[in-house]
Amino acid sequence: MPIDLKKILLFADFTGEELDKIQSISRRAKLSQGDYAFHEDKPGDTLILLELGTLKLTKKTNRGEDQELVQLGSGSYLGEMSFFDQGLRSASGVAMENCQITVIPIPALISLLERNPSMAAKFYKRSSTNAWPWASPSA
Repeated sequence: MPIDLKKILLFADFTGEELDKIQSISRRAKLSQGDYAFHEDKPGDTLILLELGTLKLTKKTNRGEDQELVQLGSGSYLGEMSFFDQGLRSASGVAMENCQITVIPIPALISLLERNPSMAAKFYKRSSTNAWPWASPSA
């Protein structure tokens, strides 16, 4: 069964038809505990929706050690910053347990949004108001 995109805050304003279009460019994947969803300093070419499980985000210190930034649970999304800056990942994401994710290739998402301005407006609005969901408003 595909992920219920309506439960992902980033897509909360999308219509059923728009969600179907997002679903059509998505693929599901499973991560086992210890698997990496993505690596720091590698191209950020996917948006990742965490359906089930926990991902730990880490960043290398100057001494090369992994420093934990945050743990994200079911319903979280990652990679929206790569959508905007098309840069390298600023952190790594490792599965703390078996996880179910949905992967959306950023080039396909960009193409879809370019062809659907109303979807683009909704996406940009949500991604700008919810960027860095793990950061507290007072941070």
